[in-house]
Amino acid sequence: MISEWFQRVGSSVPRGFSRYFILELLKKKEQTGKEIIDYAVEQSNGIWKPSPGLIYPLLGRLLDEGLIKETKNGKYQLTQKGAETAQDVDKV
Repeated sequence: MISEWFQRVGSSVPRGFSRYFILELLKKKEQTGKEIIDYAVEQSNGIWKPSPGLIYPLLGRLLDEGLIKETKNGKYQLTQKGAETAQDVDKV
């Protein structure tokens, strides 16, 4: 699904995509920041390589907004608010 989308749009990632990519990914399972980056590269067949300088500040903002929380093992997971936000995005 995501890899097909990347093939259509190429290397230009729309503003705000990273935020919703993370929320969508965390719906499936807890992930570390590194795992999120690796998954993005894998799913885009190397077209999109988000840097730690993009992902970690974004994770910080999502934490501040109460959309995700960090687990004891250093992974991130959706909160109820984050799950509702991700579900709202699915409707668009």
